[in-house]
Amino acid sequence: MEDSRAKELVNIGTGLFSKKQPWNSLCQEIADHFYPLRTDFTTSLALGDDFSTDLMDSYPVQARETLANSINAVLRQGDWFGVKTGIEEIDEDPATAQWLEKATKDYRRLVYDRRANFTASVIEADHDWVSFGNPVLSVGESSGRDHLLFNAWHPRDCAWMLDETGRADTLHRQLEMSARNLKRKFKDNIHADIKKACEQDPSKPFKVRHIVMPTDDLYGDDKKMRKKYAGRPFLSLYVDVEHETILGEGGLPTFTYVVPRYRTLSKYPQAFSPHAINALPDGRMIQSMARIILEQGEKAVDPEMFAKGEIFRDAVNRYAGGMTYVDLEADERLQDVIQTIPPGNVALGMDMKADVRELIAEAFLLNKLFLPDTREMTAFETNARLAEYRRAALPFYGPIESEYNLPLLDVGFTLAINNRAFNFGEAPDTLKDYLNPMENGGELTFNFESPLNTAEGRAQVASFQESVQIIAASSQYDNTIPAGYDFKKMTEDAVRGTGAPADWRLDEEVAAEAEDAQAQVDGLLRTASTLREGAGVAQDVAGASVALKEAGLV
Repeated sequence: MEDSRAKELVNIGTGLFSKKQPWNSLCQEIADHFYPLRTDFTTSLALGDDFSTDLMDSYPVQARETLANSINAVLRQGDWFGVKTGIEEIDEDPATAQWLEKATKDYRRLVYDRRANFTASVIEADHDWVSFGNPVLSVGESSGRDHLLFNAWHPRDCAWMLDETGRADTLHRQLEMSARNLKRKFKDNIHADIKKACEQDPSKPFKVRHIVMPTDDLYGDDKKMRKKYAGRPFLSLYVDVEHETILGEGGLPTFTYVVPRYRTLSKYPQAFSPHAINALPDGRMIQSMARIILEQGEKAVDPEMFAKGEIFRDAVNRYAGGMTYVDLEADERLQDVIQTIPPGNVALGMDMKADVRELIAEAFLLNKLFLPDTREMTAFETNARLAEYRRAALPFYGPIESEYNLPLLDVGFTLAINNRAFNFGEAPDTLKDYLNPMENGGELTFNFESPLNTAEGRAQVASFQESVQIIAASSQYDNTIPAGYDFKKMTEDAVRGTGAPADWRLDEEVAAEAEDAQAQVDGLLRTASTLREGAGVAQDVAGASVALKEAGLV
């Protein structure tokens, strides 16, 4: 590639990083009060630093930590996602549901491969989501293309642009690579200065930027390059910032960076965390209050002392076994020449700090995001409490599923399809017709299983149980009422609400054969019953005739 394009890319990235500097400063202050491990947006941390040296109270840090940890605990436990088409009629088809369930299991193995680094990456990103509202992740493939690789990146090192839909489609990530590693990765494409450093100082770092951007933005007017990257809508480029040269480039089937944005403002590509923003004033206040209360507590235990200088030869030695010499007059008492100052009202300070802690707990939703205990509740009370929990939890967990988990899984699934990790040849016809062309992944999406969705499914089960009870009671007065309800559909919805696996249900053809076989059995049983009843009647008639003859009546 021409160096002029490399220079243009470097200038664009420098401008993006410059524009986001105020956001970095805000994140630095948030981290100072709530996330000590991330206090390196505008400063540098060294291994061994006391990250929380300026904090006097750890409650804000713990509150943020609790909320961030709840994301993985609530939304990503067990079989928390499933591959779906998004069309209910297709997803509920038995053959399609079984294939999608198998695809889900295959993809889950890729995601949770111990080499994929998924869990560590999302946990790091969860804390950035709660703290700053804008984590940055990427999904790629290993060098051997035998497993996926998930990574979470420091938001400080990334700058991005949005497309017309408000989604990030261009990202610049700055990093440093040693001369040795640059030569290993990019061979002879490196600058002469880097080659020289490999001989004299292999560990010398050089500034590099990784850029992922739409192919058309760079090669929209170049027919040859557009043809080269046909079917690859995005480019991955590594740029040597200091020498303004392209180290390497390649095409991508999808935008491999995932930039979830929590609370957005229309004019800014960066997002914000409402929890951290709302709690920031209280975070500042509680540190000042903790310092004052600590000082007052020390004064209460070890009060200040004032004494006459002409009486005490030296300072008062108040340590254990200490000796202090004084020159008292004959009529003077020690308590008359030395006094202590009573401390302030420590209890009042503790009450004020407790009030601030409640406000911080409110900001980080610690008083809302807990499932209610429904063990001793009626069905009506259980549904009411679950509905209340959903109303409180959905504003927080809902955006995570749609803006964070879904795009992350979608990028990984697209890469897995591109690497032929799934056998679409075994897909049922209904799915093949829907996914056309199959190689591009069609419109496959994901649904999520969590306590929120489980609560909704359990509500369907409870509705089914109550409905059956009502219909059964009403049928005692009007036996035509049950005929107005589709009990088969009601049962299917209730079983699905329990989260039962798709392969519990028979394929439509197998189910139809089973229904026909059961109908034949029922018909044979009815015929046998009729024959038994007929034989009984014939026997009764013969017996009556004999009796009448014996009585002389016939």
